[in-house]
Amino acid sequence: MKVKRLFLSVVWSALILSLAIIPSMAADPLVVWCEPQKMGTIEPLADQWSKKTGIPVKVEPVGVLETANKVQLAGPMGKGPDVFCSVSGSLGMLVVTGTVAPVNPKTFDLSNFMKVSVDAATFNGKLYGVPYDISTVAMIYNKKIWPEPPKTFNEMIDRSRELRKKGKFGILWPMESFYFSYAIMAGYGGYIFAPTESGWDTKDIGLANPGSVKAVKLLKTLRDEGIIPVGTDHVVAPARFSEGNAAAIIDGSWALPGIKQAGIDYGVAPLPKLDNDKYPAPFVSLKWWHISSYSQRKTDAANLISYLTTKEAMYKSFKAAEGIPPRLDVLQMPDVKSMPEVAGYGAQANYGSILPDIPEVNPVWAPMDSALEIAIRGDKSVEAALSDAVKIIRQNIAELK
Repeated sequence: MKVKRLFLSVVWSALILSLAIIPSMAADPLVVWCEPQKMGTIEPLADQWSKKTGIPVKVEPVGVLETANKVQLAGPMGKGPDVFCSVSGSLGMLVVTGTVAPVNPKTFDLSNFMKVSVDAATFNGKLYGVPYDISTVAMIYNKKIWPEPPKTFNEMIDRSRELRKKGKFGILWPMESFYFSYAIMAGYGGYIFAPTESGWDTKDIGLANPGSVKAVKLLKTLRDEGIIPVGTDHVVAPARFSEGNAAAIIDGSWALPGIKQAGIDYGVAPLPKLDNDKYPAPFVSLKWWHISSYSQRKTDAANLISYLTTKEAMYKSFKAAEGIPPRLDVLQMPDVKSMPEVAGYGAQANYGSILPDIPEVNPVWAPMDSALEIAIRGDKSVEAALSDAVKIIRQNIAELK
């Protein structure tokens, strides 16, 4: 009998101790590192989720360009976040260093997200983030000059030729910039590295293939005919547009404040189809929510991210001018769809190209900028300029190893 009472006493003590521990664990909040400009939306959403689940959440402002390094430093010390954000260019490093945890795709409503936004966060078949913002370049056009945007690239070039006869410009963009002109190369079948099921094949470089050559020959024609004159860079193009001297430019949403200030009645549309019936495919930049690999509460963190990326939540973020959501069901909402920024950039992003998020992409930029300048100026043939650039890229990649 004494043994029985002793046993019950031990059981009751353990139960009381466990009950005492549970509240203290529940009182320990999930920590979210959020972009400062999104705090006004994310904090209330996190509070709503907290009230529904009983799990406290602490949202802290941390710049998206800072999170990658800060998580790597704070995580091992137990002082990092459970949930944090990152931007294109840093995710690959987070995966390689084991800083970000893979997530179960079934936890999230991914069917409504742009495919490119999910693919860009997928490494070796595993998903490492849920997208909440997407940006790219598109065609910004002056409605007074072009009431409707051209439907094909050839039409756009023909319209530009007519305007040049009148002393004005049609479409302008910094052609010698690989960042901008890659859209045309990708539309014709060019690529940086070939995608595979296990990642990017850095030995397979498609920047001098027939599609890339065709694209750069098109660029050279635009220069030779004076449609896009020498000296047209990322400053000159938007300036001429804001002055009303250009019908269209290829640029990002960052150009819009100046255009609005100039009083231009503008629209934004995807770059028109090429003569192969494909859309140009510019680079897209993405932001994602992640779960830290150091988090002890990954299930709760995943459920919170799921709540922050619902249709309703991302609509609130859009209405607060916090960026363009990569959710197609949000982009199709009437008051969202009616805005030129969304109609153009959202549609263009859906045709966009993923920038390989690996260190080997860094040696690509300078040789390709130089190759475009050399080819468009005519110092070398397009084939030779691109072939030389690829050789330099291969050498630079080899030096990384």
